[in-house]
Amino acid sequence: MRHRDGPVGRETDIAESSQRWVWYGYGSATRTEKNGIGRFLDDTTRIYAEVSVFALPTLLFIMGYPITTPVDAKATGIVGWATMTFVGTLIRGGWVRPLATETRGWVTLSPWLLVLRLGYFPAALALATFGGIAVAGLAGSAVVGLLWAGGIAAVTMSVFPRVASAWLRWVRGLTA
Repeated sequence: MRHRDGPVGRETDIAESSQRWVWYGYGSATRTEKNGIGRFLDDTTRIYAEVSVFALPTLLFIMGYPITTPVDAKATGIVGWATMTFVGTLIRGGWVRPLATETRGWVTLSPWLLVLRLGYFPAALALATFGGIAVAGLAGSAVVGLLWAGGIAAVTMSVFPRVASAWLRWVRGLTA
C-alpha cells in the first residue's frame, strides 16, 4: 500500500483503512477487509518484525549482558521491545497520532528510511534498556527502571514519524 497524495514517507492510507494485504503464496496477494482485531494483529506483526530486525544488534547485546542488578538488561529490554512494538502498532493502525505531527500513520519502508531505522531503533532500545537499569539503580526501585524503559520506548516510537520527516528533508537537501 503506497499513499500517493499524503506526506512523503508516511503510510497514511493504512492508518485510514480497514484493508490489509494478504499473501496466499506463490506470488499471489490481495487486499482484504479486516476487523479491528485482524488489523491490530497484522500491524503488530509488521512492527514487531521491523523493530526486531533493525534493533537486532542491541537485542543480541542485551542477551549477553551480565546480570548485575535486580533489574537486569533482559527485564528492561523486554519492556522496551514490547512497548516499541505496541506503540508502533497503534500508530500504524491509526489508533493514535504520532507526537509532533498532524498526520496519522507509520513510516514507509523506503531506502532512506531503512537507513534511518538502522541507527534509530537500536539507539532507542539501548536508551530504554540501559537507561532503565541506571534509573533503577539510582532510585533503588525495580519498578522505576521498568517504567523508564517503557516510557522511553513509547516516546521514541511516538516521535519516530516526525524524526523520519525531518530526516527525509535533510537527505533531500543533501541530494538536491
